[in-house]
Amino acid sequence: MTRILSPWSWFSRALRFPGREREAIVQALKMALAAVLAWLVARLVIPSPQSFIAPYAAVFLMTATVYRSLTNAAQQTAALLLGLAVAYAAAHLIPQPVLALAAAVFVGMLLGQWHRFGSSGIWVGVTALLMISYGTAGNLLYLAERMAESVLGAAIGLAVNTVILPPVHLRHTRDAVTALAAEVRDLLRSIAGDLRDEWDSDTASRWMRHARRLDSTVRKADEAVSWGRESVRFNIRWLVHRRRGRSPLPSSFESPLSVLTEVSEQVKRITEALLTAAQQDEADREFTAGYARLLDQLAGAVACLDQTDDRLTDLPGYLDELAARHRELDGRVRLDQVTTVTRQAEDALLLAVARSMRVLETAAPR
Repeated sequence: MTRILSPWSWFSRALRFPGREREAIVQALKMALAAVLAWLVARLVIPSPQSFIAPYAAVFLMTATVYRSLTNAAQQTAALLLGLAVAYAAAHLIPQPVLALAAAVFVGMLLGQWHRFGSSGIWVGVTALLMISYGTAGNLLYLAERMAESVLGAAIGLAVNTVILPPVHLRHTRDAVTALAAEVRDLLRSIAGDLRDEWDSDTASRWMRHARRLDSTVRKADEAVSWGRESVRFNIRWLVHRRRGRSPLPSSFESPLSVLTEVSEQVKRITEALLTAAQQDEADREFTAGYARLLDQLAGAVACLDQTDDRLTDLPGYLDELAARHRELDGRVRLDQVTTVTRQAEDALLLAVARSMRVLETAAPR
């Protein structure tokens, strides 16, 4: 359960520790700086008592990544300019203001649906609406000033977000992959511990519910990896840190995530097979005791993918021990005289571990 911090605790944490809280404060300060700069520059370059478009454009571009600032700058500027053009055309082609307003909003909203505008598409129709409502749509000089304001504000916002502490999200990427590794490891150890004691279908159902919740953690880690990859594109700060050897490549998190995603799928297969065996009362207690040791070893191998510890060099040793125990348990199964149902369940359990081993081998250092 996430603990809700008081405003003072949140602010204190932001000052003392790097993380999301501090990043939020930095972005807020950058937004304030961009708004003030855009407003001052716009009033100097384009004298106007209503220089609101430049600060708005500057603040709107203070997104969480430099790359997104670039794409948003292009989308937003294009949407505003097209909205001004639609307003001008409607005002000149339709003498009635009410009809001109309706036509401008209708056409602007349709044009804004183009996927290249992204989330900024709505501003085509809104800009046209504002210009006609203010009665300035027919004033070409006024529209040109607003066009210049929007471009100026976008340029200032982009410059501030690109040059002043541009955000990098690799810490979140590392934390998300680490959280996934920890959750898979803990579940494997929990199953192994329960297999050594008395367990039944209710216990197996709990394992399966937990295993299915791994999907949510996998999605969060995948989103974090994508976000981290995007955050370093055109990012001057990351390039400097990377050149000094102080920042990892985003791709360094992709391989562990791919491995953990496949292992989490096999963990679900394990819980499904154990639940089937428990429901049919076909579980071989001697086999499950040996399988518990196998899962403990698999959990140790998964723990080597933890991004906060440099333990990847330990992975080959875990895999060698895991392979030896797997062969031993598999050989015992072949010799046992068991029912078809039991053999199928045990084969499924061993196959899931074998598939996990194969994918973990791809992460082992060579």
